[in-house]
Amino acid sequence: MRTLFLFALVTFQLSFSQTKINYGTPNESTKLPEKLTSLKRKIRVNHFPKVNNPVKIKDRYYWKHATGIFTEETDITIIEYGAYLFYNGKWNLRKTYNIKELDKTFKTKNQKLLQGQPYVWSNNWRTDSRLFGGWAMWYFIGQTSEGKLICGYETIHTTDNLLK
Repeated sequence: MRTLFLFALVTFQLSFSQTKINYGTPNESTKLPEKLTSLKRKIRVNHFPKVNNPVKIKDRYYWKHATGIFTEETDITIIEYGAYLFYNGKWNLRKTYNIKELDKTFKTKNQKLLQGQPYVWSNNWRTDSRLFGGWAMWYFIGQTSEGKLICGYETIHTTDNLLK
């Protein structure tokens, strides 16, 4: 019986220690995800608001914000986009979106950003049943008409400061 109890206790502690996440805060020395490091940052990405406080609606928390993308130099076709979350001292891929969703959410046509034209996803909201803050980084990888790959990315800070 004592052996069974010790086994259960050790198993519980190991499972708890592996699921605990240290969210932390990225800084100047935080490495970018590898897929972005070799690409020039030529796509502007903006979040509004940049620091995002949640509201509670019924039993859920909503961090309401908008995300905009923009290119100044040339038309670009977006070939990949998604979001990373910062925890355990590094950026961790949260999700890569289906590229066809870009047209629906950002109102592009054939995933193309026209030079000088802003595209905005006005309801890019985070929602959860738990109240917690953290950092995310949205990224976009695009291709110029010459075939050159470029990127854009920007962080957003979601807080646990509930708006009343």
